[in-house]
Amino acid sequence: MERNRNYYIIRLISSFFLMIFLWVVLSDSLYAGEGKKEKPKRRLSDKVYLGGYFGLQFGTVTDILVAPIIGYRPLPRLTIGGGFKYEYYHESTPFFKYNTHMFGPNAFIRYLFLKSFSNILPVNYNGGLFVQTEYEALNMDHKYFGAPGQDNSGRFWMNSWFVGGGLHQPLGRRSAVNLLFLFYMGNPQYTPYSNPVIRIEFGF
Repeated sequence: MERNRNYYIIRLISSFFLMIFLWVVLSDSLYAGEGKKEKPKRRLSDKVYLGGYFGLQFGTVTDILVAPIIGYRPLPRLTIGGGFKYEYYHESTPFFKYNTHMFGPNAFIRYLFLKSFSNILPVNYNGGLFVQTEYEALNMDHKYFGAPGQDNSGRFWMNSWFVGGGLHQPLGRRSAVNLLFLFYMGNPQYTPYSNPVIRIEFGF
C-alpha cells in the first residue's frame, strides 16, 4: 500500500514538472522572434555539444558506468539530445555473488528556464536552473531484474521515463557542468533505479 502511495506521489510530481516544461517551451517558441535582429546569428558549433557522465566504484561492489551524450540546441535555452549508457555491476559477499551488464540508448529534452541567478537575485552567480524529461531503453538480465514467476534466462529491454530538473553551471563559453535530480516514472519493483536519480553531467 505504501509503495502504491509513493508511486502516485511521484506521478503527481512528474505531472507538475511536465506542465512547467510545456509552458516554458511554448513561451520560448512564441517569443523567440522578439529581438531577433539584435542577436548575432548562431553557428552550428553553438548549437551542438558533446558530453556525458560516468561513474567508478571498486571493492566489494564494482560499478563501472559510461554514458556519452550529444545535444542540439534549436533554441538558445532548449536542448534536444540523446546518448548511450553502459554499466557493469559486480557484487561479492559471503551470502551471494553476481555480476551483470546493462546497456541501451536514451533521449532527452531540456529547457533552461532560469539562465542565471544574478538575473533575479542580488548575487554574483551565473548558474541557472532547467527542467528535463528523458526516455531510456535499458537491456538487462532477467535473472536479476525480471518479474518473479517468469523465465529468468536471457535478457529483456526495460523502457523508462524520467522527469525532473537540475542546476546548470557554465565553466566557459561552451563547457558546463549539470547537477541533475530525476524521478523514475515506472514500476519501482523491477528497476535498478531508486528516486531521486542524481547525476553529475559534463558538456563541452
